[in-house]
Amino acid sequence: MKKKTMSKSKKLILYAAILVVGLLAFILELFVFQKPDGILGLIICIISILMILISVVKLCSLSSEFEDSFLAALDIFFWLP
Repeated sequence: MKKKTMSKSKKLILYAAILVVGLLAFILELFVFQKPDGILGLIICIISILMILISVVKLCSLSSEFEDSFLAALDIFFWLP
């Protein structure tokens, strides 16, 4: 039986979409709705953070270009004079 797998470009698009959805959910939760209220807000924040982390890890493993640009952004973000 032949197993169907997704191509690399489709995986990149899928994980990039997951990253965008996770970022959008996190930004909306914190800045538009002002604060995560109760257990529902906590669950939404945790799920969106996990979506962001998992998609970044998968994108880094699939694409060396994304990994290089992500690491450069981290270097700039955590640069100390």
